[in-house]
Amino acid sequence: MGAGASTEFNPEAVSLGDAESSEPVDAEGYDSDLADDFRDLKAPRAKPAQGRPTVETSRGRLGPEPSGDAKRALPCAKKIVPPFQYPKDHPEGAEKLPDNKLRLEFVHGYRSHDARHNLHYDKKGLLVYHAAALGIVLNAKTRKQTFFDAHSDDVTCIAKHPGGDFFATGQVGDFPAIHVWRSSDAKKVCTIRSTELHKNAILCAAFSKCGKYLASVGADEAHLVAVHEWGPPGWDPLKGEATPKLIATEKFGRARPYVCAFNPVDGRLVVGGKKSLKFFTIDDGTLRVAPAQYSHGASKGFAACSVLSIAFLPDGSTFAGTMKGDAYKYEEGGCRAVRKFAAIHHGPIHDMAFTGKVLATAGKDGKIKLWSVFMQPVFEVDTAKVAEGLLDAHAQPRSYAAGKAPSIRALAPSADGRKLAYGTAASEIFEIDITDEKAAQDKTKAKLLMNGHAGAIDPKTGADRGDVWGLAMHPREPRFVTVSEDRSIRLWSLKGKTQDRMLRLPSKGRCVDWHPKTEHVAVGTYRGDVIVVDVEKGTIVTRTKLSNVRVNAVNYSPCGCFLGCASQDGVFRVLGVYAGQSGYQIVDKTDDVKPFFVIDAAHEDDRGPQAMTHVDWSEDSKFVQINTAGGDLLFFTAPQCDPVEAAFAPVRDAEWNSWTIPMGWATQGLWSEDAKPGDLNAVARSNRGDWEDGERVLACGDDYGSVKLAKYPANVGVSDAHEYRGHSAHVTNVAFSASDKWLVSTGGGDRCVMVWRHKDVDGPPDGLTPEAEAMLEDKKLTHEEKEERVLAIVHEAVGPDTDSESDEEDVVSYDQNAASSKPVMMLQTGMEHGLGVFTPVNATDGVPNPYKNHSLAELGCRRGYKSPMTGKPVLSQTHVPSWWKKDSTSYDVPTSRLKLTWAYGFRGHDARQNAWYNTKGEVCYHTAACGVVYNPASETQRLITDDPESDDVAEGNSDDVLCMTRHPERRIFATGEIGGKPKIIVWDSHDVKALAMLQGFHRTAVLCLCFSPCGDYLASVGADAEHSVAVYEWKTETLVATYKGDRNKILGINWSPFDGSLVTTGVKHVKFVKCAWKEGEKIAKGTVFRPRRATLGKKGKWQNFYACSFIDVEGKPPRTVVGCKGGQLYVFEGSTLTQVIPGAHDGKVNAVYTLHEHNVLLTGGDDGVVCFWKASDLSPLHKVRIESAATGRPAPISSLTTDAKAKALVGTKVGEIWEISDQAHLLVESHERGEIWGLAPHPSAGRAKVATGGDDGTIRIWNVKPGKKRHCVARARVIENAKPLKSGGGRYTTAAVRSLAWHPSGGQLAAGTVSGAVSLFKVDLDDPETTRIDKELDLWRPKLRTGWIADIKYSPATPDFPSGGHYIAVGSHDNVVDVYDTMRDHALVGTCKGHASFITHLGWSQDARYLWTNSGDYELMFWKMPTATQVKKGKDVQDVSWDGWTGVLGFQTTGVWYKGSDGTDVNACEVAIVPGDHGVEERVVATGDDRGIVSLFKAPALGGKPRTYGGHSSHVANVRFGPDGSQMFSAGGGDTSMLQWDVYMPAPVE
Repeated sequence: MGAGASTEFNPEAVSLGDAESSEPVDAEGYDSDLADDFRDLKAPRAKPAQGRPTVETSRGRLGPEPSGDAKRALPCAKKIVPPFQYPKDHPEGAEKLPDNKLRLEFVHGYRSHDARHNLHYDKKGLLVYHAAALGIVLNAKTRKQTFFDAHSDDVTCIAKHPGGDFFATGQVGDFPAIHVWRSSDAKKVCTIRSTELHKNAILCAAFSKCGKYLASVGADEAHLVAVHEWGPPGWDPLKGEATPKLIATEKFGRARPYVCAFNPVDGRLVVGGKKSLKFFTIDDGTLRVAPAQYSHGASKGFAACSVLSIAFLPDGSTFAGTMKGDAYKYEEGGCRAVRKFAAIHHGPIHDMAFTGKVLATAGKDGKIKLWSVFMQPVFEVDTAKVAEGLLDAHAQPRSYAAGKAPSIRALAPSADGRKLAYGTAASEIFEIDITDEKAAQDKTKAKLLMNGHAGAIDPKTGADRGDVWGLAMHPREPRFVTVSEDRSIRLWSLKGKTQDRMLRLPSKGRCVDWHPKTEHVAVGTYRGDVIVVDVEKGTIVTRTKLSNVRVNAVNYSPCGCFLGCASQDGVFRVLGVYAGQSGYQIVDKTDDVKPFFVIDAAHEDDRGPQAMTHVDWSEDSKFVQINTAGGDLLFFTAPQCDPVEAAFAPVRDAEWNSWTIPMGWATQGLWSEDAKPGDLNAVARSNRGDWEDGERVLACGDDYGSVKLAKYPANVGVSDAHEYRGHSAHVTNVAFSASDKWLVSTGGGDRCVMVWRHKDVDGPPDGLTPEAEAMLEDKKLTHEEKEERVLAIVHEAVGPDTDSESDEEDVVSYDQNAASSKPVMMLQTGMEHGLGVFTPVNATDGVPNPYKNHSLAELGCRRGYKSPMTGKPVLSQTHVPSWWKKDSTSYDVPTSRLKLTWAYGFRGHDARQNAWYNTKGEVCYHTAACGVVYNPASETQRLITDDPESDDVAEGNSDDVLCMTRHPERRIFATGEIGGKPKIIVWDSHDVKALAMLQGFHRTAVLCLCFSPCGDYLASVGADAEHSVAVYEWKTETLVATYKGDRNKILGINWSPFDGSLVTTGVKHVKFVKCAWKEGEKIAKGTVFRPRRATLGKKGKWQNFYACSFIDVEGKPPRTVVGCKGGQLYVFEGSTLTQVIPGAHDGKVNAVYTLHEHNVLLTGGDDGVVCFWKASDLSPLHKVRIESAATGRPAPISSLTTDAKAKALVGTKVGEIWEISDQAHLLVESHERGEIWGLAPHPSAGRAKVATGGDDGTIRIWNVKPGKKRHCVARARVIENAKPLKSGGGRYTTAAVRSLAWHPSGGQLAAGTVSGAVSLFKVDLDDPETTRIDKELDLWRPKLRTGWIADIKYSPATPDFPSGGHYIAVGSHDNVVDVYDTMRDHALVGTCKGHASFITHLGWSQDARYLWTNSGDYELMFWKMPTATQVKKGKDVQDVSWDGWTGVLGFQTTGVWYKGSDGTDVNACEVAIVPGDHGVEERVVATGDDRGIVSLFKAPALGGKPRTYGGHSSHVANVRFGPDGSQMFSAGGGDTSMLQWDVYMPAPVE
């Protein structure tokens, strides 16, 4: 390695001077802060030619006869063996360019260690600077960068045009170039390069005040000064590049120049350097030079000195900052020093800038000092304190300079002089407000705009220290870590484009890897240690000493049990991750390697060519492959570390978990013919795609600053590759993100971390839209409003972290259910009964916990019962009412029971082909965790789901059902679910009994299913990283075959009844397993399926494919019809595309189904159209459009099946199922995708109506009377034209409903939304056929009431107000309850303030005089109504009769918390009285929790065992009893379903 701008230390340069002999010279001594400037800059060595692409490997660089010379063969040549599964003949185009490309998106870094005055604002207020070989324009608000990339090596200086729109950058090189470019679009407008002018490098540059001239100073021995007229008169920058004209040249001298600048008043060029300052005047094609004069002031200490910075005042006087920290003032128009300001800084003054009002100076001491034009101090800023005040999310410093004074290398005042940006030697850029001293000292106004790894030159040896080598991606998330020689480990966000965390290491880091399952990161150091860091906690887990020389590579095994370490001593060691009490102990190692020679004792462990440099694990964690520095390729078993031959079949055919070794079978084509070992520093393989079909790519970084992208495997002689420049020095590492959306590369000498967009190089919008940027300038908005509105726009523009070519439902992942709300931070305030007592940290109002907490025993709970409420504020306000007496049945299981009778809902938003007819003509589908059999004629449902209390393990699904398929005989169905170990249930639709349960192979979720044509086998696709396919003989529950599907998500699977092919479709995926089943033959256990990727040729393009079906025409081979994202139908014969039907649909084709006996093909798409085609020739027959019952807009089709020519069953993404015959009939309806929180049964039992409100912004009223048609009878939107937002996994709008409440009369319905709005609706239920919901009014909400409305309650009927509803109480996430008087025009008459967290539940007393409230920090409070004054003693209201109880905190719900719950897991409760026979009644408590379980307790619940019921898949958001207690309803959070339960008391057993 060593390309790029190499550096050599020149000890003579320290003492060289060029001052006039007649002038006094200051004895400055030596300052280490200038060590970087005492270097010789040299151009890189020539890059070897890549050669013409060829597939012939024998003559390639890694072949046995490179360029025909066997003597040049590397040791690895004889060990490169192709795997058995790769075809003998190279696929067509194996050596050609890949389709994928890269685009540079962001650069973390800033060149500061050897540069100064290289930071500017352009005329738009954007920051302009340079790093590596790039000029960079940064929009600090949006984190968007624009790059000027015409340089071929390190950019060393930058100059700003006085207009603020053009910049000039100079570079390293034999004959270095200066480029002038626009900051608005990074377009080049002029290039200055000549073999007669500068050599080695451009050290500094400057524009004249008029902007006509550009001066530059070179790094040749005489340090030539040149002035060009870069833009001739009349030149239009929009019409092309300018032709520069050389005006004059002059030698500066042997002294090293540091800075140059044009005086804006007299036009002279001033150049400062080592003990030298010279004034140049342009005079008729020549430069007249006059050195600075000090002799007249020798008695005052004036002396020639090293000038590092220059600034000019409005009167034309020149100020110069020196190496010793002094400042000199030189006369206007002359060259005499007239004033000396001694020691204004401690150490070198690296930059000076005039802001228009004051002179700013800064240097090594980390101080920024502001001076008046008379050099009177105004104020100063200690940047060390600024750095200390900038903390990350873990309250740790974000700056590398925190705790010490950063050396400031550059200053950049804004155009208005109010802001000042500064760059430090630690590669960081800050921005502060310098309006006045108070603003400058305000840490909240300081910003850290750029982080980069730090670097410096060793002042004793001149060695460049600070290279960045270590890089590791998070195994799942868009984050990565880097380590370097600056002794830091840094955590970066790919989406945020920020450094999220920085931790110090005890020694210099060389390599790093991220554990596949935890937040542990292993770092290999230069001292031979392995340091394991928990990046979330910021702590060192363990430290293991391996040797005395550096660790070159660390790599975790895929199983996560081992850590492989390759070292410079030529030994490979395996550490057991969980070995011993402290973990990470050496399990085994390879044999020691004997050295070829020993230079000295300090290098006795260095094995030179035998040093191990890179390591990869096989996917089964049984083997490793390793490269050495001398070009060898080694294989070992793991963890035993026994050597094995390359031809050993398990090694030869191994699937490698990663590919980072530069020398191996898959990387042969990356090497040029003349390359040497070490020229290729890093290799990375993309994570997604089938390598056998050429779907993956290889990225590599070389010693010449290039990042390349080639096809994988590059098992050819020479591969053609896309080449990208940006780095200047050697590229040390490359890595793909887990999703392959990004590639990250690290530079050695340039210390930059570059983020490249991969594949979709146009990507989603970066940063904010123009509308968002304009919004930030709106002075009328408050800070909170700006932040909220900008975040909303960014969410809309960027969306979730998904593949930009895929819709949300195509790439959604299925994680385990999360809690529906988060607990607030609590502070321990004491101890009671050995347990802590906690209070909210922000409890500033009210009295949340003024009295002693009661113990659970004091409240009557069962002995031994444990609750997460112990020590929480609720127990201080909970009192046992005098009416309750404990008896022998207090802790019994309730006699009452629940029976699931109806499920309202249909999962259509992310499922396909999941609505079917059975043999009886009944409709079978799924919602939540239920399989549903619906008979429209008799209006009955049969349901299959898991019973949590049953011992029958195969009773039904217990989590979200994602997919469904039908047996060829049409009676049996199979459903697959989400889960850590998801189940597949095969069940009979006639008696809804489970026939088989298939579990154990898949992880996370089962995405799709299909039966074989004979019905004996069931194929399934999992949601693991490889989307593995399993084939079961389901009757015996035997797994007979598996294979890897694809890294991209698979969306559908189907089995051809004609040729037995198994076809999978998905995100840029169509694969065929030919003859996966043959009629009359069994599939033997262990059968190997070999999927083959579809061949599209020139007829089609790769896009997302959703569903497929099969057609068979006599005399022709069977064909497969596939629905595409672009609306086409692709027709395949075998695996080859033979026909394309364009424009079949307007948008995605989600459903394809063939009715073979009637020669009809049906297709359905996002356009809401069902198309009927003649299957034999695919000619169109007719179309039917489906419009949503809720919106009237076309309903995207997700499922399409039929069993008769005259009708079809259509499922839609908006949760509806339609039956098409003569006309379309709506059979099933549900809320659209999102959660259901609002749930309110009508107060009159005779009405048999229930209202629900969901994230789709609608209120729906359902008829729930048994024996009648149970359907939605009325709908209304809470807010018309609400703006959609994206949050978490569910899409919703600001109209998303979070709570509902009926007026006691039943004629009005109140709805509260997630945005804090409350609307009242008039409901007319008198005529069942014309039920209407009409908005009456929106309640007035106080300013800043924007938190979601968690609960609403009307006051009950009282003797003074028999109709009820005198008041409305509205509890919100703004921590308050607002009380409205309905008799006074709904005026706000009181606000309950005192909670320190969001309101969760509330309720009234029967006389409407009191209100109780629950909050997110486990508080129970009571309030006097309607004045809303707090009742501070709970005992004062212990015997108040409450109008029901729906809170999770309170006496009657004290024992509803199940084992392991954390206080947020129970979302809803209600107490009710269940009527029985002969006047028997039972008081019960029903709860819904985050497990998806509905529980029924005896009331009050004091620790007794409940009855539990399944059916919901996600968290149960709400539960409510009907008015007579005989019915109960539950709403699912994420499953978009409402379940109806019968509540009954069984007859006593005689």
